[in-house]
Amino acid sequence: ARIRAEGVNELTVNKHLKDAQQLTFLHCTHYDHAFQEFADDDPKRFEEIAGVIWTYVMNKDEEVHSDQLKRLAMYVEYQYVNLLQGVPDSYFWEGRIPWGDIPEFGSMKDNDGKELEEMGGVPGLEVLPEPWMKTL
Repeated sequence: ARIRAEGVNELTVNKHLKDAQQLTFLHCTHYDHAFQEFADDDPKRFEEIAGVIWTYVMNKDEEVHSDQLKRLAMYVEYQYVNLLQGVPDSYFWEGRIPWGDIPEFGSMKDNDGKELEEMGGVPGLEVLPEPWMKTL
């Protein structure tokens, strides 16, 4: 009923939901492949993860900076190791997962190695009051 109130055609929701589920499944399957196929080849696994991010997160954007992809791939690698080796099984099954911080995107470089202009504040971005902290 809420979807109708928003003016969304219900017939298109199922199609878009199916498409989103299919892409999400493929995205996760490609991560699984990278971690299984290249478990003992760190550089190749890292390259594969960056490729998965470029394909599914960046939508194959040719203008994405490799620095950005590397930072995101390191984040994915960290979370993988964190889940497999850092989190006790009981915490995992209780849903108490201490996720790592998202990557810092300051001091980034373009694909030619030149420093990118620092981004200022983002309009509408919330600043959390002390002692709150961002975890995701």
